[in-house]
Amino acid sequence: MRTMRRVLAGMAAALGIAAAVCGVNATPARADWIPEFAPLGSTILTFGDANFCAGAIYVGLEAAHGMPGHVIAHVSPLGYISGPCGNHIALAWLGSAGTGTRDVYVHAGTTAGETQTVDLWMGMGLAKLFANSWPLQGPWAEWYLIVP
Repeated sequence: MRTMRRVLAGMAAALGIAAAVCGVNATPARADWIPEFAPLGSTILTFGDANFCAGAIYVGLEAAHGMPGHVIAHVSPLGYISGPCGNHIALAWLGSAGTGTRDVYVHAGTTAGETQTVDLWMGMGLAKLFANSWPLQGPWAEWYLIVP
């Protein structure tokens, strides 16, 4: 029992020293990392709205710094075969603040297009986010996350 207490005390001291050296209260230069699990990945494969050209859209998530309960979603078209094309991307979520939806339109040629950034109010704690093209034209992406 004493050995266990000594080990725990040593670990606590090491964590305290590391926190003091690294600067726990240091202000990050950008938004914060968000703990997330995406079982289906973060890329939506879909057909565009013109001539059914195939494309891919990446959705990246991060916590909004200094805004508890907010998640920033970056929706980036990676390009379309036979572009230019575009898609409406429907984002839907369930969190401690309830449910919500947001539609984003992205457009690109054969190379990557402009990223659209949206602020999603999910509330703090556990949340689920779902993203797909609208109307439904391919597989979706989903995330389980802990919103700070």
